[in-house]
Amino acid sequence: MKPNGAKIVAIAGASSGAGKAMALHLASRGHAVALAARRGELIAEIADSISRDGGRALAVPADMAVWEQASGFIDRTVEAFGRLDVLINNAGWGVRAASLDELTIEEIDQGVAVNLMTVLYGCRAALPVMKRQKAGHIINVSSILGKRARSAFSVYTACKHAVEGLSRSLLNDAGRCGIKVSILAPAAIRTEWAAKAGAGLPDGVRVLTPEEVARMAECLIDTDPHFTVWNMDLIALEQSIEPI
Repeated sequence: MKPNGAKIVAIAGASSGAGKAMALHLASRGHAVALAARRGELIAEIADSISRDGGRALAVPADMAVWEQASGFIDRTVEAFGRLDVLINNAGWGVRAASLDELTIEEIDQGVAVNLMTVLYGCRAALPVMKRQKAGHIINVSSILGKRARSAFSVYTACKHAVEGLSRSLLNDAGRCGIKVSILAPAAIRTEWAAKAGAGLPDGVRVLTPEEVARMAECLIDTDPHFTVWNMDLIALEQSIEPI
């Protein structure tokens, strides 16, 4: 526990996978966490578990791809805890692995909404709060595909490239206001993402776990106030990506 350094951390996409792991890990380290996801019953269970263990947690059912709900999540967080120190934009969805011309327009629209608009809206909602505070930290969860490409993942890759470009621009703009911006870009993680996208992970290969990604988020949060780690790429040694 770290009560003296405890921060208010809002986590979008906290119902499963890395987002859930971040919520549990950061709460165990003494941070107060606000959780957002479309699956309200799941984040309510996570928040209840944290509270039973003596932590502070708030569950806010929200679709971060809808502006009113994204801004409402930030408002509820500030109302409950008095400020917002860290926003982790972790909402994401595995767009079906297929050639672009095989995807429906609905799949394309949903892929852009969940993997890009959630980040844009989260940042837009958090920035005024952090500017008033003259401090804050935005962590945008990208992917190793934000820097390279893989066949059959054109929409997902495009969104993650956009998240990285957005983050770099924000670092220049928001840094002048005392706000840090970081990109957290993991390679493959053992979550439900791959199954939803129809992209199975290789058997017998050790890849990242959600808990490992959560610990890296903690490392970003723990940086000294005067600097930021603007980009953190993570890849398991047994996973190969060529070219890297």
